[in-house]
Parts: sequence; structure tokens; C-alpha cells
Amino acid sequence: MDQFFVSPSKVRRFYEAPAGVDPDFDAEAYVRRPGAVKEGTPFYLDSDMRPLEPLCSFFLELSKTLKAKSLQDYGYDAMDVVEFLAELDPPADLLSATEEDLVAYREDCTEYREKPDEPATWKRRRATINRFYDWATDPRTKLLEERPYYRRPNGRDVLSWGAVSELDVRHLTYRQWRFLKQVGLRGYLPDGRLDPAFRCRTPLRNSVAPELAITTGMRLREFSSLLDIEVGPPRRDASPAEVALRATAKRGWPRTAAVQDPTLRELDLYRRTERAAMVRASAKSLYKARAELFVVDDIDLRKMELKGVLHGRRRTFKVAGMPAEIRRIAVTEGDRGLEAMALFLGRGGRMLSKQRWGQIFDEAHLRALRLSEEYKSEVVMPARLRIHDTRHTFAIYMLHVLTHLLLREEAERYLAGDHSAFFTDHLSRNPLLILQRILGHQSPKTTLRYLTYIRDTNALVTKAIAEWNDRESTYADYASALADREVA
Repeated sequence: MDQFFVSPSKVRRFYEAPAGVDPDFDAEAYVRRPGAVKEGTPFYLDSDMRPLEPLCSFFLELSKTLKAKSLQDYGYDAMDVVEFLAELDPPADLLSATEEDLVAYREDCTEYREKPDEPATWKRRRATINRFYDWATDPRTKLLEERPYYRRPNGRDVLSWGAVSELDVRHLTYRQWRFLKQVGLRGYLPDGRLDPAFRCRTPLRNSVAPELAITTGMRLREFSSLLDIEVGPPRRDASPAEVALRATAKRGWPRTAAVQDPTLRELDLYRRTERAAMVRASAKSLYKARAELFVVDDIDLRKMELKGVLHGRRRTFKVAGMPAEIRRIAVTEGDRGLEAMALFLGRGGRMLSKQRWGQIFDEAHLRALRLSEEYKSEVVMPARLRIHDTRHTFAIYMLHVLTHLLLREEAERYLAGDHSAFFTDHLSRNPLLILQRILGHQSPKTTLRYLTYIRDTNALVTKAIAEWNDRESTYADYASALADREVA
């Protein structure tokens, strides 16, 4: 059994008409036609290159509701369980598997493999199996009368294993972030000198992107797929730039992020130096890939709307509604050729991938750890650090600022003799609910984890907040503006 994924771009690059097929047949237009199988959908073929059922039909059904990345994860998980069942004695498949077969698969994944699954990984594998049997036992499908294992009303079954740990909230103090930014990402030494051994062509890009995350709370997917026009240059009045997030936000949950003036100025320096150089250098490579790109010829900044040609068709997109896949290939055509519209550019003028950003941050963290030890720096870097911890830092800080702002206002109201606050007044200024909206959490339970963390490590966080307060007043202004907006 072989696994493949639907990819119109690969059809365009590698398709060769097989014997008996019209050589003028437009294969790319066929796979892009309305109603065609969705890009990224897995499909499976046997040794005779014939579709294997029921997996092909199962993933065709999943493709109606899932995105390409989720389909890819589920596809690999399905391949794994099918291969395991085929090696049993006697061999089995998904339709003939028994409860004992699936329990054996769970034990193999979680106990006997060279690298056993973590609870989160097994949770995803179990979700793949449950989704398959939900589909197979559906009255419309009628492949099975019932699933091969008993499932309790609360959702627990024999495949349940392990508990996914609570949110691991790691944050950075101001001094730790400053050290990571200057030493790890920009190539300075702890004594302030430039490191002649540091090799990086884009230190401004690598440092201002996490700066954007730590001052707005954006996720990696959100800030890495920003278009240049969404942020723009610094304002004359030093006001923040508001960025509407929707298609790139988690589960499409819309919210607005405010980019503060100091960050806008850093972004503008990167835009006029490193980004400008990458735009010039990538014009030729983008021209060669023109057929795969979304060539924008009309930009309406007032409506934040783009119009252009994508795969030979006229398309119009609201910027906030553009998925990351379209943003990645959006370009404009100017005097010097094609120019990517992405804010943060990588090799060839394209957006950097999630893996590349992780690599950049990991290398910077290791460099900061090493030089902190070599120079016996007073700044002690955490042993573990991810780029998502910049979002945690923002969340913890904002929760403190919003809480203190509420307490101060309540104290001022009480001293003024006003004791008539209503329930809606308290609710509209609830720090947790405001933070939930800022971060784009669908459930307040997710935001409550930050409160638990703060209570458990109050002394450490208080020290961290004090350091940030000494140097940044814009957070407090931001929090105040957000609280006022909620009341209005």
C-alpha cells in the first residue's frame, strides 16, 4: 500500500500523459476544477495502482471539513495502524480488527516502540481511529454494524490512555528576553560587542518577529503569515496599528491585535533594509514560479481587499479572510518584477515555514545559553524555551496589568463614595474575559490556566512584571485602552 496526497502544483510540474491519454489533456485544470478532490487529501493505492478502500472514501469524507495539515496528520496515523494490523497473526484490517487487535496497537505505540508515544501523540492517533469507526458505523455508510470496542457514555474506551498535561506556561523576564534578542538573535556578545563569528544575514527579521509576538500575543502562525500592508509604517502620532486576525487565527476565531509604536519602528527598519534586499534578490525566482502565484493587481487599503489572478482565474480576497496558503503565494508586480507581499521573507522571497522559525528560535536559544555560561552573565536563561513562550509572556504580563488596573479603579470608585457598581460593570472589566478576547481563546478554561500558574509562582512573576514595568509603559496604555473599549 502506498500513500499519496492531492497536489495540483505537483501535477503542473511533473505530469506526463500516460499511454492512451490525449497528450493535450490539461491535467492541472482537471484537478483544480470545481468539485475536484480537495488539495492535501490523502489517498491510498495498491500494488496495481488501484484505490484502496475504505481509506480513500474515509478521507474523501474528512476532506469536507478538515484542512490539509490535519488531513496529513490523520493520513499518516491511518497508515500506521493499517500497517500494524497487517503484521498481526492472522493479519487484520480496519474492518475486521477486534478490540484485542486495537488494544495491542495501543500498547505497541505507548509501551513497546523504540520511542513510545507521548500522551498528546496517542490522543491524536486515537482520534483518527475513533473518527474512522464513527464514519464506518454511520447509517449512510453501513460498513459496520458497530465499532469493535465498547465506548462509555462519557467517551472513555479501551483506547483511552494517558493524560495530556496542563498548559506548560513558561515566560521570560525582561532581562531574559533582552539577552535572547540581542545575543541569541542579533549576534551581539554579552558585553555589548558584535560577535565576529556570528553568521546570519537577517538578524533584524529574526529579532523583530518574536518582538512582535511578545508585544501582541500573536501565535507563530499568525505573525509569520502577516502581509506587509497589514502592519504598515509607524504612525505620525505614534498610535498603534490594529491588525485584524481571522483566517490565520486558531480555528478562525476573529480578534484584533495592536502593534505598538516601538515595534512598528523596528519593523520599519527591517522593511527598509533586509526585506528590501530580499525583495530585489528574489524577483527572478518568483518570476519562474509565476504560474503558481497569486498575482495581485488591485490593492484597496480602505477596504483591505486584494484582487488578482490565481491559477488563471480572477479572485478577490478580504485580507483578514485570506488563509495562510494564499498569503504565502501572494505577490505584486512592479518595475523590478514580482514582489512578495509577505512581511517576513525567507529564501526565494517566500514566507518562512513553521519549521524554519522553530529552527531560528532554537539556534538563538542555544547560543544565548552557551554565551550566558561562558561569560558568567547575571542573566540565567531557561533551559527550555519555545517561540510560543513569547505569547505566554505577553499573556501573563497583560493579566497582571489588567488586574491591577481593575483594583485601582475599584479603589478610586470606593474612595469617591460610589458603591453602586452593577454586575455588568464587573463583567465588562473582568481581566480574564478581556485577556481571553485578546488571545483569541474560545473557552475561558484555557485562559484560567494562566491564573493558576500565576498563583503558583507569584513571587517569580511579580519580579518579572516589575522588570518589564521599568522599561515599557506601552503595555499599561494598551491594557487601559482595551478595558475602556470593553466598557464602551
